[in-house]
Amino acid sequence: MSKRFSTLDTTRLLFEHPKILFRMIERMDRNEARFIRESDLVAEVMDYTRGLGKADRERVRLALNTDNLFRSGLIIDIIKADGERRLVFQDALINLMRACNASLYQELTDARLRGHLVTLRDVRNRLETSSFSDADPDYTELRDDLNERVSQLIGLLRQNVLRMQTISAQLADLSGDASRAPEKYLEFRQNLFEQIVTLYERHIKPTLVFLNPDTRLPDGSNLFETLEAMVRLLEGHDDHSLADQLFRSSISLNALYKPIQAVAQEVEHFLRKTRRGMAQYNAMEHFYGKLRALKDDTETLSLRRKWLEGGDFARSTGFLVGLRAQQRPKHYAFGQSSSYYQLLFSELELRLSDLRRQYEVPVLQEVAGSGRESRVDLQRINQLYQWLETLELRPTADLVRELHGRLDGFIPGYRFADLLAALNRLVNSPPEGMQVTTTNRFRTLEQAPDCEQFVYRKRRLETNTTDTEQEPDHA
Repeated sequence: MSKRFSTLDTTRLLFEHPKILFRMIERMDRNEARFIRESDLVAEVMDYTRGLGKADRERVRLALNTDNLFRSGLIIDIIKADGERRLVFQDALINLMRACNASLYQELTDARLRGHLVTLRDVRNRLETSSFSDADPDYTELRDDLNERVSQLIGLLRQNVLRMQTISAQLADLSGDASRAPEKYLEFRQNLFEQIVTLYERHIKPTLVFLNPDTRLPDGSNLFETLEAMVRLLEGHDDHSLADQLFRSSISLNALYKPIQAVAQEVEHFLRKTRRGMAQYNAMEHFYGKLRALKDDTETLSLRRKWLEGGDFARSTGFLVGLRAQQRPKHYAFGQSSSYYQLLFSELELRLSDLRRQYEVPVLQEVAGSGRESRVDLQRINQLYQWLETLELRPTADLVRELHGRLDGFIPGYRFADLLAALNRLVNSPPEGMQVTTTNRFRTLEQAPDCEQFVYRKRRLETNTTDTEQEPDHA
């Protein structure tokens, strides 16, 4: 008696080594068949297990033996035709394997979509003559059948949307020779156009028509009209629970229209690309596919694989070489702390105070750099000192830049000499309760009209913490 695996063990082995069935499903779709030839399955299993250890190789070969698959119920029928054996797998198993690999999702054709629509119309006709009583088994079976068919349709359409959203990689595969054979570009473009038109006409356009609520069909109601008719029937017979569920399903179906419409626009945009545009498109898709593969490596059961291991990718492409040496772009954003807003409001109050005092700005006499008079220069500095005494200042890390911002635009004929005079005044006579600290860090200021530069030592205006409280007098 040969070794036999249970259905659970066989299924577990299939999902531990999914590439075998993945390749079989790809071949089945390529041949547009609903079966897998036994010879193809045996050859694929033998080729795949050559790289496994002895124990694993024996287990996989025993589990994927035709007799074991048939006894475990994963193969539902074996057809003998044209001198070969054809294996028909469980639809549930095939659909589950497709759900594990988005590239295996089948595009919905016009025939399949119309088949679902005809089935829903039949359910609506049966619902019109139903008793709408929970005690009637025919009605309960009809209700379960309706839920199952609507859920199945939504699932198929969502899979179709996911499949269509990967169309960028498919277009890159179709146009892979565009940059390698420029002399045959015109011939290539014609073949490409025919393939993409077939994809658009056979899969994308029928789905758009099926999900368009404004579609008019010659043989009857469209999808949404059929669902609305059933909702009205259920509401009219007080089955509000099922009516609400069916209404939500129609909303979900309606929401699938926009992503498929976006895919259709991408296909139309791709057809207008030049040879150079196709080459650039393929390059981006090629490297994007590599990054996707690195990301897929993190989506395993290992909790240690949380980050992309992109070191080899960065070195091989050259895109990211030297990126760490570049300073990260700085963005302006509002802070979250209360001190941030206090600082912001304090700055606004100071600027508004300067604007309100614009009529108090001293009228200083213009002084020429070479022929200035000592009397005029002295008078200007005295007026500047008087104005500084009324100027409100706060602690700052760069007193020179702060003074420059406050004086520039408010003092007529402002120049760096005025800044030096003001700075000298504050260093010798700082505001009450504050002190000026000079550092060894140098900064540069520029004045626009003459492109004049001023190199200065950075000075901080700080709260004076050296003052000690006086001890109280003792009588």
